[in-house]
Amino acid sequence: MSTASTPRRGTLRVYLGAAPGVGKTYAMLEEGRRRAARGTNVVVGIVETHGRAAIHGLLADLTVIPPRSVLLAGISVPEMHLDDVLAARPDVVLVDDMAHHIAPGEHRWHEVGVLLDAGIDVVTTIGVENLESMNDVIATITGSTPTETIPDSFVRAADQIELVDMSPEALRRRLAHGNVYPPERIDAALADYFRPGTLGALRQLALLWVADRVDERLQDYVATHGIAEPWEIRERVVIALAGFGGGHVVRRAARIAGRVRGELVGVHVVTDRGEPGPDLELQRRLVTELGGVYREVVGDDVARALAGFARVEQATQLVLGANRRAPGSRRGKGTIANALVDELGHIDVHVIGTDAPSSRANFSLPHVPHLRRVVPVKPRLRASAWVLCLVGLPLLTLVLTALRRHVSLGSALLLDLCVVLGVATLGGLLPGLVASAFAFALTNWFLTEPLHTLTVNDAQNVVALAVFVAVTVVVGIIVDRSAGRSREAVRARAEAGALARSAATLVGAHDPLPELLEQLRTTFGLEAAAVLERQTGPVGAGGAAKVSWWPTVLVGTRELLDPSDGTAVDLAEDGSVRLVVSTEALGPDQLEVLRAFADQLSVALQGRKLRADAANAEVLAEANALRTALLQAVSHDLRTPLSSIKASASGLLQTDVQFSDEDRTALLVNIDDASDRLDGMVRDLLDMSRLQAGVVGRATGHVALEEVVAAALSTVPASIGRVIVSVSESLPLVHADSGLLSRALANLISNAVAWSPPDADVRVDAGLVGNFVDVRIVDRGPGIPVAERDRMFVPFQRLGDRSNDAGVGLGMAIARGFIDAIGAHLEAEDTPGGGLTMSIRLRAVLDSAPDPFDPFDPATS
Repeated sequence: MSTASTPRRGTLRVYLGAAPGVGKTYAMLEEGRRRAARGTNVVVGIVETHGRAAIHGLLADLTVIPPRSVLLAGISVPEMHLDDVLAARPDVVLVDDMAHHIAPGEHRWHEVGVLLDAGIDVVTTIGVENLESMNDVIATITGSTPTETIPDSFVRAADQIELVDMSPEALRRRLAHGNVYPPERIDAALADYFRPGTLGALRQLALLWVADRVDERLQDYVATHGIAEPWEIRERVVIALAGFGGGHVVRRAARIAGRVRGELVGVHVVTDRGEPGPDLELQRRLVTELGGVYREVVGDDVARALAGFARVEQATQLVLGANRRAPGSRRGKGTIANALVDELGHIDVHVIGTDAPSSRANFSLPHVPHLRRVVPVKPRLRASAWVLCLVGLPLLTLVLTALRRHVSLGSALLLDLCVVLGVATLGGLLPGLVASAFAFALTNWFLTEPLHTLTVNDAQNVVALAVFVAVTVVVGIIVDRSAGRSREAVRARAEAGALARSAATLVGAHDPLPELLEQLRTTFGLEAAAVLERQTGPVGAGGAAKVSWWPTVLVGTRELLDPSDGTAVDLAEDGSVRLVVSTEALGPDQLEVLRAFADQLSVALQGRKLRADAANAEVLAEANALRTALLQAVSHDLRTPLSSIKASASGLLQTDVQFSDEDRTALLVNIDDASDRLDGMVRDLLDMSRLQAGVVGRATGHVALEEVVAAALSTVPASIGRVIVSVSESLPLVHADSGLLSRALANLISNAVAWSPPDADVRVDAGLVGNFVDVRIVDRGPGIPVAERDRMFVPFQRLGDRSNDAGVGLGMAIARGFIDAIGAHLEAEDTPGGGLTMSIRLRAVLDSAPDPFDPFDPATS
């Protein structure tokens, strides 16, 4: 019996060619022919033959969907007819050159995505030169920039990636024999693309990219099999974006991150020195397409802002661009790269040369401001102002004293005014006021009659000095206010950008709450931020309920578990949900921005609640489907043993029929067998109802595995003479519930016996693997395709069942449920030589290395 299920997504197999002509199209067609020979419905969606006879020969035995014609620049170009392919409903479609651009904004890999969503498997090809992250390095190696690219993330999501490789010498021989391009193009191709060095470099790039994919699969394996010790450290690569140099720096940083399997974080520093470069939006988009995230910070000192961001993000490598033709990019003191090396001693700094003209700093960062850390004046400028005040004014007075007979008091005051304005411009109001008073004292003491006294005899000099002081004070205040408003404008621009980006996140992300909270933390330069939900406990002795706070989302380096740990803003009208940030010193403007973020977070919370309600509705729908299947099982699958019992019992009760002893025994045996089948079905139904309700009780302890296996075999009569057991008594005890484990093993063994040929034995063995004991039930049956293995654990599924004697299709579902309940792991694998192997991983009890932590136990994890 089977039940309706949601359409599965098709699988994607990619043949990645190290260079043109290595045989990726040939390999794709050979794979299609192999599948067609096995009875799979295979069609050819589109194939680029390039006039090669071998390709035409392989197409002869395959069904080819006629292409459609697309008119480009007055030329009719054949393209895959997607609608006809979908209408044919094949099992597998062969699509050549997945990176091909059909028309502006229309790509062949988009059509591949449509086929996959329709549940159709796709076998396709691409070249390493088509990968987006390789675009600029391919241009450097080959001398031409690829115009057809595909995002790396789409290719990495493929179910299988197979490298099609060939030595440069062999590929050149193929080219010479006319097996790659027509003879008339051989010389041009050899000179342009097929040089031995070029082919070797392309081959290395392909090998490195595929090696990264192997590492990803290895990490998935480590996580799936519960391996506690990490096999390699994860790195984080931060790339500084300034909007200059196009995508070269971004792609280079993406390759660095890919080779170390690290995370990519792009950041743009917003300063008060003008607008970012014209390529910032391109760089931001590239970072996102290459699997990275984009941030923005505000700061007056670029190097310091970058260093602070790198520390907060725990970066291991920092990448920034440098214009080769800009004087500031030369090595020496004062460059951003040198400042970063001094600031970040433990972080690797990569400087990537670019040819883009730039008049400002060659780095980049995202649009998110450190609002609390924006200082009124740079410390370096303030120090310069004090030096000008304390050194420049005395030197000027010394010069004017020597020229006192030739310089009037008015001229001296004008010169002093210029110095005071310079001090106020550099250092702000306080240094300007000090410079004004200092200049007044110096001029009065050294240049005003009578000398070396503060007394002023001439009334005109008194007026001049008074006006000088007044003018310098007023100008200093105006300059300080102007600078302050300039900084406020920069901050306001950054705030607007941050809020706009948070709005985009709210619209585009599936669950925007964590990313919005991370943007808020970065915007304000906070250590931590959290969304807390109020939990009300039972009423205490005093009649008041105990109130606690549960963190819905936490970001940053600190744990905020109570609204009193920082500044709190209500996200719900009743105060049951609050935003808490790790600071108490926020100004009115900052609180206004914080409340704007809080409104965004409130919308995100409502979206999360709606998604949870939708998920609950889906669970209810699944429960209804389960009840429907249960009724079908009761009405159909239970009828067979009941009918057998009824017929046999009625026959025995007949008084007008005389049964021999053999007949009477046969009827009684039939009643006994049918009763056993009925008892097993009812027991399975009760077990499944307990699993669905989440009320399976367990008594976990230290269990001897050989005893559990023996108990399981005793409940499977069909296993007698069919099962070979290899479970050593020297194995350590395992952490499990013996009853649940025995029931799960019995179901797995019974399924293996039922599907194995009569002359093939089922093997049950066990062995110690690290801190775990693996139990394997190995059969020699037909096996189960990988795509169907998840479905075999769904209740009331009997894949390829041959009779109703197999039960109601609950055995595997119950086995998986019991295995999960005891904190173990069940996995299906292919048996070498044919068949299916069910593997159970149990935590071993090792006296030499006691481990009180159970990674599978929710109580300890």
